[in-house]
Amino acid sequence: MKKFGTVALAALLTGSMVGGYTAHAQEEQPQVISAKEEDTTNYVNFTGIIKEIEKGDKEILVTLENKDEMIMILRITDESLLFNSGTTKSIGKTDLKKGAVVEAYYDKNKPMILIYPAQVTPEIVVMKNDDVFGEVKIAKFDKDYLSLDGKLKLNLSEETVLLNQQGKVIKEKGLEGKELAVFYDATTRSLPPQTSPSKVIALDYVTEELPETETPSEPEKPDTSKMDEIIKNDHYMKNGVKMIPLRKVAEQLGYHVLSQPKVNGALVTLENSSFTITRGDKKYGYNKSIQSFEVAPELKGMKTYVSEDFLELLIKN
Repeated sequence: MKKFGTVALAALLTGSMVGGYTAHAQEEQPQVISAKEEDTTNYVNFTGIIKEIEKGDKEILVTLENKDEMIMILRITDESLLFNSGTTKSIGKTDLKKGAVVEAYYDKNKPMILIYPAQVTPEIVVMKNDDVFGEVKIAKFDKDYLSLDGKLKLNLSEETVLLNQQGKVIKEKGLEGKELAVFYDATTRSLPPQTSPSKVIALDYVTEELPETETPSEPEKPDTSKMDEIIKNDHYMKNGVKMIPLRKVAEQLGYHVLSQPKVNGALVTLENSSFTITRGDKKYGYNKSIQSFEVAPELKGMKTYVSEDFLELLIKN
């Protein structure tokens, strides 16, 4: 059984546990920690082994499991930056393979829902290279190129490749005040460790540069025009209840369906809605509540079918 705690997940998703603990500690100790010291990076890191990869039309869903057996699902799009840790070169989504170790970095300020497994759209994904050693650090650096967490000092050289996030060559002055993705191998044994990085990428600002107010757009209404045709051509009756194809129906409404063979079920998500379904079980999870199907989901051929009453909840959300 995968380990999971509500507090641990909340800290993982929001990155707020450390900040909250520090604030509490300040009330008991006469120690002042500046905002600069606390805000060392805009990114949260999750490292794990790829267990599953599900390909879609415009994105892939990558299931990671870390050393503590916690699960995270990465929704990798064309906007995600993918790199090889050893060669430092960009890679494509098709280069990600089951069994590979990856580091995912995502914006800690993004609003996220507390569901398990956690789902994020990472800005940066680094696949570890077994043959060529290489490390990556993403952090904010001061004018002397010391990371704000004090753990790495950069010594830039003529061999260091300097790029912006769009892959264009920049000058060293373009690094000031930027959050940097640093690719390096060897470090000194000094405190702090020092390195001459092979590549440095100046990252664009994430949510902290978004405008304070935005005019909300009207939510798109689900397209149900093809639903009758889908159900008409693909259904069967069981105990007087119409059974409909889960993936076809859910994806038609814009949901993402992730197969979960280990638990004989599927995870269905869309924005703030998350459904955890197990074949053969009438009970299913809906966010933090438990709901019931009229008839338990089951596998026919290679497809999962659910009772038609589930469609009403999908459309409602």
